[in-house]
Amino acid sequence: MKLKFLIAICLIGFWAGTLQAAEQRGALVLNKIPIYEFEDAKRLGCTEMFDVRFGRDVSDMREFRNYHCQGRYEMTVRGEKGRTVTLFARFNFGQESGFLVIRKTDDRLVWIHDLEDMPPGQWTTVPAGRQSGGYEAFFHSVSGFDQNLSSIKWGQWWQGDIPRKTGYQPPANEESLTQ
Repeated sequence: MKLKFLIAICLIGFWAGTLQAAEQRGALVLNKIPIYEFEDAKRLGCTEMFDVRFGRDVSDMREFRNYHCQGRYEMTVRGEKGRTVTLFARFNFGQESGFLVIRKTDDRLVWIHDLEDMPPGQWTTVPAGRQSGGYEAFFHSVSGFDQNLSSIKWGQWWQGDIPRKTGYQPPANEESLTQ
């Protein structure tokens, strides 16, 4: 009888701990998915998620255990409407290798599987769906961006309506957005 009671207490404790851990996930969660078939054997070593609390800028993502694993990132963002986060493919928020700005348009969890599936150089609105809340995105495109995330910044870091990297010249079709 004592053994059944002890097992029941352990299971309840484990279940409560699991729920609490899920609730404590960061406002931004990054997951790196292997992109090559031969990586599957190493996948167990590359399964940890990278949690970032709201307001905690990360200038160097090498602290993320999976940083050096070969793969591409997917992400979720929690929080209220208007929450903004930028992912950079350079350390210290460098813009030369591309960046992706995400601004939530509702209070639901935003889940983005393909970070490069957005037109470059303009704001794009993605409406809420069954699995994700709505958001606006601005993508400064560079090949391989979704494999090379290196820093994260919360809030609006640019002046004006459109995020611009230093010395950035918009393509001809983007000119109308700045007028």
